[in-house]
Amino acid sequence: QELSSRLGRTVHVGNDADMGAQGEMRFGSARGCRDFLYIKASHGIGAGLVLNGDTYRGSIGIAGEIGHTQLPGASNWCRCGNRGCLETVVSITEVQRQLEHIRVQNASFDESLSLAFITNDPIAARVVTEAGRTLGRVLAELCNCLNPAAIILGGELGTAGRPLVAGVRESMDRYAQPAIAQAVDVRTAELGLRSELMGAVSRAMYHAQR
Repeated sequence: QELSSRLGRTVHVGNDADMGAQGEMRFGSARGCRDFLYIKASHGIGAGLVLNGDTYRGSIGIAGEIGHTQLPGASNWCRCGNRGCLETVVSITEVQRQLEHIRVQNASFDESLSLAFITNDPIAARVVTEAGRTLGRVLAELCNCLNPAAIILGGELGTAGRPLVAGVRESMDRYAQPAIAQAVDVRTAELGLRSELMGAVSRAMYHAQR
């Protein structure tokens, strides 16, 4: 209401992972796909769920909070007050911390810690692939429940590309039901870090045309 008053326009609020899913469905990797998971892997881990062409938000609008899935053996404190949540092990913050250690040990590592560079650095790629395996273990369980056609990996961690996809794919093949694992395609977000922005644009276009 405050934004509407100040801007003189109707304002709608959306979850970032849901907006990422909308962006990829309208303009990116999920075009033509009616059942998929968009994973925003950033400082937190969230999933935008698109089922039968529609965003599934849950009863109070916060479906897809997979970052707070408990991992066996993990003990780091999470911002939610629990220990061992997925996002305390797999997040851009944690991956960058591990890559910082590699930068000290490996003089050839790019000083900017660019995730695009990781695809050409075999040591750094191992860190990202292992993160993908951990993320993929959680996604395999989600896919067993929802049977999506695709998983779209977005957010800062998604820009790592092939190593992340390889790790997620490995865990999908290992832990998802065989028929489900074969049916799901794992790919990165075509729009990169613009997925959420373009999703918001897509929703604004939809509301403007109504």
